[in-house]
Amino acid sequence: MEDERSWAVVVHNDDVNTHIGVAYAVREVYGLPAERGLMLADEVHETGEAELTWCASREQAEETVRGLQLLGLRATVRGTSRG
Repeated sequence: MEDERSWAVVVHNDDVNTHIGVAYAVREVYGLPAERGLMLADEVHETGEAELTWCASREQAEETVRGLQLLGLRATVRGTSRG
């Protein structure tokens, strides 16, 4: 059941986007300070992906993913069971 799940917005590393490009896109979608955007871009680069946020509904997560994808990032929604 959806009410028993959380939905993560995940950005994946790719061979297209630069480190600065990832930081910019994340900042644009989330309105984060530049330093936080760079930290998230570091995580994407170093680990291959980063869970940027958790959403209560799949629709909210998908809307956020669309915003990241419009800026050229490879982003997906990942569902997980709650505790």
